[in-house]
Amino acid sequence: MSKIIKDRFRVFEKLIDIGYNTDKKMMDMKVENLVLSSNFNRSDLVIAIGIKNALINRNLVTFLCGIDSELKK
Repeated sequence: MSKIIKDRFRVFEKLIDIGYNTDKKMMDMKVENLVLSSNFNRSDLVIAIGIKNALINRNLVTFLCGIDSELKK
């Protein structure tokens, strides 16, 4: 498993652990709330925003699998 995929799933799990466990909760997620959590560093925040956007754009699996990174190359 690539580092990109591991990092994205790690952040996904962190979001679930703090209560973002439904599609609606993830889509309503505010970055400000994540900043207040000591468990999220800057790169985690970028991934969390990516997860939220991927969910909204209906390409969550593609994002979590790192395929979007390959498409940008």
